[in-house]
Amino acid sequence: MAEPVTPLREWLLQRAEDGTAATLPANLARAFEADDPSLLPVFVAHAWQEHLQSQVSRGLRDVRRAEQQRMEAAFHAQLGLDAEDDGELALQLGRAVDRRLMACRCFLQLTAQPMPDGLRWFRLEIRDRPPGPGGLQETVQLVTVASDTQARAIREAIHEVLKARGFQAGGEQGLFRLEGPQLGSLVAILKRLALPEPEAVLAPAF
Repeated sequence: MAEPVTPLREWLLQRAEDGTAATLPANLARAFEADDPSLLPVFVAHAWQEHLQSQVSRGLRDVRRAEQQRMEAAFHAQLGLDAEDDGELALQLGRAVDRRLMACRCFLQLTAQPMPDGLRWFRLEIRDRPPGPGGLQETVQLVTVASDTQARAIREAIHEVLKARGFQAGGEQGLFRLEGPQLGSLVAILKRLALPEPEAVLAPAF
């Protein structure tokens, strides 16, 4: 009965003179019969490990290539591209536009500010980049919006309603006081306004 072909045995047979186990050197024949790489000579075992690593790397490359092809096909379908249309140009245009639009984006940060009386007041701040860690203020919600103009419009609209409802602070400009249910409503609205992440298919392929 023929020995079953395993990855190790298949690799060893490539080193046989006529491609059969009968012509393997004795030290390789023992590893072949036992299907055990620990029986290989040191220099052959090292080559076996390099072969395994190469196979894994090739597999990962194949998976990445297949995923990229799947995303490109989905992108073509989404744009309604025909088979003869220049899909590569469409991808390059999409990536270039995404990069420029990303540069226009800014961040609307809802922070909590502790006060000497133990209460927490809140503030909406506009930033051109995500805030770094640290600081006395606690970030309650951070959302990405399309532009500074949009961020200002959102903040002004929120302040108008809060002032009309009596939540706007009379002292320091921009501060307001909300309880849990009202804070939850504000956070929900901010999340709804947040821009989604760009389509993965427009990300550069590696």
